[in-house]
This record gives sequence, C-alpha cells and structure tokens, in this order.
Amino acid sequence: MVLLAVGGAAYGAVKLTQQDTQRIEEHTGESVEELSEEDLIAAMEELGIQSIELTEDDQAIIADEGSASPADAPAAPEEESYLDELEKLAALRDQGIITEEDYEAKKKQLLGL
Repeated sequence: MVLLAVGGAAYGAVKLTQQDTQRIEEHTGESVEELSEEDLIAAMEELGIQSIELTEDDQAIIADEGSASPADAPAAPEEESYLDELEKLAALRDQGIITEEDYEAKKKQLLGL
C-alpha cells in the first residue's frame, strides 16, 4: 500500500494499493508522488479508483510529517520519539502499506543521515 499526503497535511491523504498505484502510473506516465493533487484525483476518477480508509497510524504518520523538525525537540524525548517512529514505519513496511524505499528515506531523515 502507498500512503500519500495530498495538497499537504492540511488537505488530506490518499491510501492506495500497489496495484492501483501502478495503474495510475501507467495511465499518467508519472510517479504518483510526482502528480499534482488535481492530476492524482483526476486519474483516480478516470480509472474508478477509490482511496482506502486511513487508519489511526496512517493519520499519525501524516501529522508527524507536518510537524516541527526533530532538531526543534528536546534531546531526551527526541531519541524516544524517533525510535517509536522507526518502529511504526517498520510495521507499516512489513504490512505493505509503505515501500522499502519509503521506509529507508524516512529512516535516513529521522536519523539525520
């Protein structure tokens, strides 16, 4: 599954299966991450694809992406926070909700690499 923030966290998110993601990419010729909000929604409508309902974990990930950077957080809670976030991301990866590439990119961001 793929979880995308659409128009930023203020607007919402789209959760798609890998199969639907591939269908959209074949239809548009672009990666779903590169599509504008309007183009993504239009492609979904044209192909009859509906977003999967977001879980609380999905909503938490989206909220975390829109929050302040880890450098702004106090030192001790930051360490616990990024470990918790890595565990959540690993679980989402293991469930097929995010890709290995998405997991690695977020992990590098969290670890400041």
